[in-house]
Amino acid sequence: MIKKIIKLVFQPVRSLLGTERIVHHFESGHRELLKELKMQKHELDKVTSYIEFAALDTKRMKESDKYKNFHEIIPLLSPVDISGAKYRRLGRNYDGGYVMLDDFNSHHIEAAYSFGISDDVSWDEAIAEFKIDVFMYDHTIEFLSKEHSRFRFFKKGVTGDLHATNLETLSTIIAQNGHQKAQNLILKMDIEGSEWGVFQETPSDVINQFSQIVIELHGLDPSGSSENVAKILSVLKKINQTHQSVHVHANGCSEISWLGEQALPHLLEVTYVRRADYAGRFVPNERTFPTKLDRPTFPWLPDVALGTFTVRYDRET
Repeated sequence: MIKKIIKLVFQPVRSLLGTERIVHHFESGHRELLKELKMQKHELDKVTSYIEFAALDTKRMKESDKYKNFHEIIPLLSPVDISGAKYRRLGRNYDGGYVMLDDFNSHHIEAAYSFGISDDVSWDEAIAEFKIDVFMYDHTIEFLSKEHSRFRFFKKGVTGDLHATNLETLSTIIAQNGHQKAQNLILKMDIEGSEWGVFQETPSDVINQFSQIVIELHGLDPSGSSENVAKILSVLKKINQTHQSVHVHANGCSEISWLGEQALPHLLEVTYVRRADYAGRFVPNERTFPTKLDRPTFPWLPDVALGTFTVRYDRET
């Protein structure tokens, strides 16, 4: 009932600010106005979360599933820093580029795996410039938008479903390419929500073959079903056994759940490094996200301010 009241109260405000005109102005090329409207929506959603949880009933808010899920999901994604680390952006500006640890030369990278290509090979090109072969998988396209001598394209997808058609598990794909004993691979994955099944199925020792992982995580909704939240937590805990988040960036196209000033984007790009490679060098993160290396998902969308992307679980009322 409270949510319905809030929506009713805020609908006239949203109309006044012109939110309903977003599509029209996008089609008309008014990108700056669209960006401003999106920013206004973020602010309104923040206010809504304050009214929904803080102003009405703090005790009930802290006992809610949404509050608890926020404080379980975000710590599993919160980045740390690495002493002496440098970062660089690989790939194009906007969607398709990723911020990674600039430590490629200190590891003998045996190969890179790229899942989810569509029409963008900019990340793959950047990796290929390091003289690294890139094994590229996407069952939704017929061919790549651009060729490179280091590219190895397969019209095939990755899955966690052992019975899927034209899809293979990550372990199987690695074995097919003769990399089952490789210890310095790189992984990039953007497969529209199927990543959860892939990582559920993939053994930890296979995940540990990757020195860096960049992945877009979909469906990070703290208000989702208990089954979906349980799956998210299980997979994130599994990844955290071998890898540590060092960078996060919100996909500006996604819905965002707010808890006061704290944002949890439902689409989040995360850069992981293998824990064993940097033991003793992890330090508390002092960066705020987005960083100077980040770019909005699209030029007409604002970036989402994530701060340090940490939360403190406080059950006191």
